[in-house]
Amino acid sequence: MAAAAEPAEPTPGVEARTETVAILAAQKSGDLAVSVRGQGEDRVKFALHNNSTNRLNVVLPPGLVAASMTGQLQSMGLGSTTNTGNSFGGFQPTASETSLRSVPPASPASESVAVPAGKTVEFTIPSVCLNFGLPTPTPHDTFKLMDVDDYSTDPRVRKALRTLATVGTSHGVAQATMWKLCNNVPFPVMTAQFDRLINANEAALASRFIEALDASGSSDLVDPAYLNQGRVFVHVGADGALYKDAKRLSGQLDGLHILGLPVRTVGENEAPTASAPAVILNITLAAGRTGETKGRIAVRSAVGDGNWTPLGQALFTEGSEAADLDGPALARALDHAMATAFVSVRPAKRTLGSTTLRIENRLPFTLSTVVVKAGNSAGAPSVSLKRLGVGPARFGLAPIQAASAAVERVEVNGL
Repeated sequence: MAAAAEPAEPTPGVEARTETVAILAAQKSGDLAVSVRGQGEDRVKFALHNNSTNRLNVVLPPGLVAASMTGQLQSMGLGSTTNTGNSFGGFQPTASETSLRSVPPASPASESVAVPAGKTVEFTIPSVCLNFGLPTPTPHDTFKLMDVDDYSTDPRVRKALRTLATVGTSHGVAQATMWKLCNNVPFPVMTAQFDRLINANEAALASRFIEALDASGSSDLVDPAYLNQGRVFVHVGADGALYKDAKRLSGQLDGLHILGLPVRTVGENEAPTASAPAVILNITLAAGRTGETKGRIAVRSAVGDGNWTPLGQALFTEGSEAADLDGPALARALDHAMATAFVSVRPAKRTLGSTTLRIENRLPFTLSTVVVKAGNSAGAPSVSLKRLGVGPARFGLAPIQAASAAVERVEVNGL
């Protein structure tokens, strides 16, 4: 949930100015009073009061912890002020250690809340529990806000929380990751006891993230390349006259992107060794009407155990004959076909001038962006619904200013 609307403030005089401050530094200096209270198992509530004579642009860097004052309750790792629904983190590019720790105004991984002089702003931030088995905080419980580096001496915990809060994922993936790293809870225990919070696909994504974490060396953040490589495998085949075109196109697809992830082409009937979750798209080309190519996509997925099992099928039509078709055009057709086959949107609520969409995800990855065509007319615009964090086998809600929408394409970040 984003910050509440700013309180009304008098028209500033010529001497008034806006000052950008890091939340912990402003709290220490006394310019900002910070209250952090429990709000259940998946979020905390902030109240920021500006004690200064300037309007404060308060920066909240990734990697903040709401630490239990008594140690008898859950401490909470914090997501992003822009999170909605069950998303966690900023869905931002990673930044250097210097950028994150100094929190400059232009840092893309940091987010800010404006607090007028003398006023209080309240908002909630999604959070994950860091102490498995301890009681859940209530609104009566207060926290001490601190950087994860001051909360934990474990470099894996520090890097994980900072990366999750930067790169973005679903709440279930973030929670599974932190329970594993902070408390060494087995993933099967999580999915059995807390299936409402964490499903098998989210546990598999968390496991893959921890593999990437342990392979990432001494950097402050996990490189996104560790998260998105080896996730989408493709084989293009055909019989008869289209065989040569299929072989050519298979080579051209290598390194292009589908679902926002880089493609690796594989041989026919090859079952590559992959660290789950991952998908194989087995594509069969067929001649369509004059001036088009048709095809079928048989999709298999590897989730928890690394074995490949059927996920479903999709059909596509591309407006070029196979001999004229190239890799990028085929990738776009596959991208659209996968999106429409495995992600659906439908109206959940309508109000005057706006519709709330229910977005259902049947991919084994977390959705970061869904691009929809808003409306039924030929000239209807495309709208990007960003920072969604809809986990696998989950649904999310997002508003659009149209009566209906249809999926055009989706992007995932491998986390």
